[in-house]
Amino acid sequence: MNTNIKLFIIISASILIVTASLFIGIHKINIYNIFTGGTIDNYIFFNTRLPRVISGFITGGILAVSGLVFQSVFKNSIATPFTLGVAGGASLGAAIYIFFSQSVSIMAVFGQTTAAMAGSIVTIFLVYSFAFIKGRLNNTTLLLAGVAINFFTSALIMFIQYFADINQSYNITRYITGSLTTVLPNNMLLLIPISFAAFIIIYSFHKELDILSMGEYIAESRGVNIKYSITILYFTVSFAIAAVISATGPIGFVGMIIPHVMRMFISYKNKILIPVSFIFGGAFLVTCDSFARTIIAPAELPVSIITSIIGAPFFIFLILKTSK
Repeated sequence: MNTNIKLFIIISASILIVTASLFIGIHKINIYNIFTGGTIDNYIFFNTRLPRVISGFITGGILAVSGLVFQSVFKNSIATPFTLGVAGGASLGAAIYIFFSQSVSIMAVFGQTTAAMAGSIVTIFLVYSFAFIKGRLNNTTLLLAGVAINFFTSALIMFIQYFADINQSYNITRYITGSLTTVLPNNMLLLIPISFAAFIIIYSFHKELDILSMGEYIAESRGVNIKYSITILYFTVSFAIAAVISATGPIGFVGMIIPHVMRMFISYKNKILIPVSFIFGGAFLVTCDSFARTIIAPAELPVSIITSIIGAPFFIFLILKTSK
């Protein structure tokens, strides 16, 4: 099948999925009442469904593109957006805030988001500072530093939970599970501009990513400034991840699944992969969230449970494929 036809199918399907998800939920929205002020349909559509779908689409898109970047830079097919410890830092920041905060008001949600963002930023700079060996940026050290920080933050979170009361422990667990239920309309003010800027920067490096995926020696021979490219990509991707997961919590497997699916069905060229991964990644997470909020209605599942159910078998598939 022609690549253009595949792109048309994926983009069209993504638009239909995202549009349909606006009308999926416990309350059945009457499309004729959406623009009638004062109706329950108008309130639910614009204050609940629309912000949730937009945040889900942006989060899924950023996670997918971030996974694509890390897989290219580290030449590792199972690299994910959380490989370098950003999620661990966000979770630790949120856990510290929840443990020391006595409030459970709306302001606590903003405080928790801010604390998670701060934890991510500290982790970003900490991992990067460990990545230099004799003044040279080392990919392997960057990867290992991220893994080490992940283990360390996980240990600190367990330490905090051990001394937390039941409510605090529940709130910490709820955050680190990953969900779109706590995303507020005001989060859009942070998510949209950061995600847009990150996408533009990442896309501008699509040629460098193509070459970096071949190896550092080839990249150097082609004139790629490896240190500069990896540094810009690392901070851009990390800050974008920090922005989305500070509001949603860690949502796994999206960044690992989507890039592989798009490579298999579309192309290996990052010029095409970056935008199509963003679009399909967003649609994928929105679809998973639609299942999460309806499968056991009126209760809701964290969306990360759905992505993990899908992602775990895919991870096994990748292992078997790699071993062959």
